[in-house]
Amino acid sequence: MYHKFKRNQKLHSTILLSKNWSVLSCLLLLIACNQEKLPEETGTSPEFKTQSNFVNSPAYIYKDSVELKNAMAAFQLEPGLQIDLIAADPLVADPSAFTFDEKGALYVAENTGYPDPMDGKKPDTLGKISRLIDSDGDGKYDQRTTFVEGLTYPNGIMAWKGGVFVTCAPHIYYFKDTDGDGIADIKDIVLTGFNANRTAQIRTSHPTLALDGWIYVTSGLNGGEVYSPAHPERKPISFNGADGRFHPETLEFQTRGGKSQFGLAFDAFGRRYGSSNRHPLQHIVMEPDQLNNNPNLLFNKTIENVSPAEADGFVYPISESITTAEYIPKLMGKSHQGTFTSACGTLIFESEGLDTSHKGDAFICEPAQNLVQRQSIKNNGATFISERVHEDWEFLASSDSWFNPVFLAHGPKGAMYLADMYRKVIDHPSYVPEETRGALDFESGKGKGRIYRISNENWHYTQVESIFPSTAKADNETLISALSSSDEWERSTAFRLILEKASHTIVNSLKELVLSNTIDEGKVKAIWLLYHMDSLDEELLTTIYENNGPEVKEQIIAIIGLNKNISTQLAKSLIKGASDTDPRVRFLTAAAFGTDPKSQWLPYLANIAQQDASDPWARAAVMTALNGQESKFLKILEAEKTKVNYHQLPMWSELGELIGSSVPSQELKALIDAGINSEWDNPTFSLLLGLLKGSERGQSLGKEKNYLDSFTKSKDQLQALIQETADRTSSSEDSLTSRIQATALLSYFSPGTTEGTLKGLISPSNPSEIQLAAIQSLGNLNSAEAGEILTETTAWKSYTPTTKGAVIATLVSRPILRDQLLKSIENGKIKPAEIPSSTRQSLMKAKDKKVKMRAENLFKELESGGRMKVYEDLKSVLDLEGVAENGQGIFKTNCATCHTFAGEGGNVGPDLSGISNQPSLAVLLHTIVPNYEVYPGFQAITVTTNEGKQITGRIAAESSNSLSLKTAYGSEENILRTQIKNIDNPGVSLMPNGLEQNMNEQELADLLAYLKGN
Repeated sequence: MYHKFKRNQKLHSTILLSKNWSVLSCLLLLIACNQEKLPEETGTSPEFKTQSNFVNSPAYIYKDSVELKNAMAAFQLEPGLQIDLIAADPLVADPSAFTFDEKGALYVAENTGYPDPMDGKKPDTLGKISRLIDSDGDGKYDQRTTFVEGLTYPNGIMAWKGGVFVTCAPHIYYFKDTDGDGIADIKDIVLTGFNANRTAQIRTSHPTLALDGWIYVTSGLNGGEVYSPAHPERKPISFNGADGRFHPETLEFQTRGGKSQFGLAFDAFGRRYGSSNRHPLQHIVMEPDQLNNNPNLLFNKTIENVSPAEADGFVYPISESITTAEYIPKLMGKSHQGTFTSACGTLIFESEGLDTSHKGDAFICEPAQNLVQRQSIKNNGATFISERVHEDWEFLASSDSWFNPVFLAHGPKGAMYLADMYRKVIDHPSYVPEETRGALDFESGKGKGRIYRISNENWHYTQVESIFPSTAKADNETLISALSSSDEWERSTAFRLILEKASHTIVNSLKELVLSNTIDEGKVKAIWLLYHMDSLDEELLTTIYENNGPEVKEQIIAIIGLNKNISTQLAKSLIKGASDTDPRVRFLTAAAFGTDPKSQWLPYLANIAQQDASDPWARAAVMTALNGQESKFLKILEAEKTKVNYHQLPMWSELGELIGSSVPSQELKALIDAGINSEWDNPTFSLLLGLLKGSERGQSLGKEKNYLDSFTKSKDQLQALIQETADRTSSSEDSLTSRIQATALLSYFSPGTTEGTLKGLISPSNPSEIQLAAIQSLGNLNSAEAGEILTETTAWKSYTPTTKGAVIATLVSRPILRDQLLKSIENGKIKPAEIPSSTRQSLMKAKDKKVKMRAENLFKELESGGRMKVYEDLKSVLDLEGVAENGQGIFKTNCATCHTFAGEGGNVGPDLSGISNQPSLAVLLHTIVPNYEVYPGFQAITVTTNEGKQITGRIAAESSNSLSLKTAYGSEENILRTQIKNIDNPGVSLMPNGLEQNMNEQELADLLAYLKGN
């Protein structure tokens, strides 16, 4: 029997009201139901088979089998596949993660205590680890022992040496049963110090064994002071929101790139992916130690969003789920129905138990909306890009809103396995407004839970031949055979078992395997096993590299990159990697060169830089590898300068910055003088700009800005360069990149020579990118004339919201410009309400007493703390009939600089694309009182540099060397930590108070109507 599932859009008001909820809670839920957005019936949706698969195991009869069969029938699964129930309550409860050992025993982390209590109450100790057995070999589990009990909130588990590692912050445990009774008698805390002061949703999780022999864990968006009780001599590792790894034997802990919440997965070739609520799939492209190879490098990112994220991460639920996260004031705009709100449990499927077309695809759980999404992954330079496989329906979805898939894994016989933490409400009460918490049932479902298996509809567990699971002890022949299996679970199980034993009796067989024609997925595991056993000699590494494709070459390059001194023999492979046809091989080659910086690598790095200059990750890898050799590298590039295209210009500028910040002043002066007196081609302009930027970073405290005339005696040539630069800013023949760089270069001529040109460039007739570059250049000139140009009345009135935000940020960044801004406000040219609240507060707290006094006189009324009274007074606008068409223009004027809505706007603040699910009262509250609740990731901080420049924004990325701020006008400012004098984080929003002063009550009602979709 086939049917299509359709969502019931009827408003169940009678049911809602019968719950005796508060009026506000009813309002929230009623709005959610009314605002529910459904995919249109296109007539092309697939037909889904009703799932009625056999539920009861012969050895274990579920008391509530009718309920379970109903749950099976509620599934909508990709055609051609089947879903089987293999364990359910009371055999298993609240499964948050699971792992299979080589014998087929299923260990489950049961998070029954979730959600953890609020307000500092003592945590529950209801968490358990269960051990499930399939006694009759039918693939369904029928026996249970409680392996461990008395835990708080266990959320991750991994098999190791007959026991399991378990993440349960603040600890990582190791549990093992040594007497065969199914109950752990070894209960060791192997690591501790992970933060457990925030909710159980955001704690370290997902212990996963990688090819490098380390076990990786997520940060949970948290941090800690991590140490091993077994090694008191080691200092704790301090980290904040970075993923990590530990060695299963030495228990050494290290921080890694990435910032994953509840999701961590490796593909078959060791590429690591994480996820967080609104970011379904993130590739960890680089590691901190790679970035640290060059301490002068500003680049500090480690993560690439592979999949569409936030407002673009669409999902298509078939349940009437009500996402409580929609009502979180501090997450307004970050969590919305119809997009990912709780992405987790990611799996890169590498087996063939579904279909060959599924191999290599990503599968992502979305428990809040009762579904699992499938995405295909494709190469994209140094990293990857993914897209949903099905246009407007999901790989797996349920009409049962209690279905909460939280974890996916490979398992026996090539199938996919799924944990369903079956709950009425999966959200944490901390993320729900206080007035709504009492209306939601966070207890129903505790003690329930299911584990499912997904496979091809022609697949039968008992008919699939397999190596694992097996009760027999695996010998070397069996393990080698498993490494070549088409089943990723068998391959990874064999990898783990060989790594555990570390027996050299298998070395020869592993060498035979890597030199054979076996599948690459098994070959890479064998390569790393040989590495762990110190059995990869240089000749073998070279041979493997020569005879294999890019996925295997990646492994060889990664292993070579672990050497601090790369031999001549190994260098041959890297040299070939520099000209490989695969961009990831080239990228990894550049990163590997960085572990052993030698001048002999420079020509090969130049080849990578020229070929991959448009890829920021490739540029970063090249720059990390230079470390002190930037000037030599420049000479190699200059020999090929005539072949440079505009895609390569950012690379020349970034190289110039590295040189300008690190070489001696005499060498820098010679380089700049040579640029001034050479042919002024595009690379020269880019290099000059970078050298001058770098010179500012290299300045000591209090040193005055260097202008171009201080670097040369050729005054006539300098005047000609000024004219050439001005001409280039408006040249229709040059690329936009060249024009922007020329505009930026104008700020390095002495004040009084370029202000007039820059004034013309801030005209609205120029591209916005040119306007923003001109504003920044005027700020860098730091002259009174520049301040007057930026605050001139005609110009001020013509600024768009984006340019006005840029102007304000520029004016407050330096003392001379700050004085001009305050004068303009005092003279009535600029309204106080036009200045963002965070900026007003910063000025009112200035250390300069004169600035502080002037700012207090100007902004005291706006910052008097009466925002809630303003909100109460403006509630009357909710009675006005707003006109959404008019509200669109008001949004563009007042909000679009920072916020995205309906696909347009900036990305400084939260994305508001799903704000229509919010009650109008809540939208008004956060418009009038933006600091009512501020999500930590959107708090404004102010950085003061050694030279006195102030930059306000939110932290976009950071490394041990630098941090990046996303400013209120959308630009990104990169700052070396050595240049930071101090950081101030008042915990306020970038969004200004007093927004209502820019509109009347009807306009405010129109804005609300637009945001609500009325």
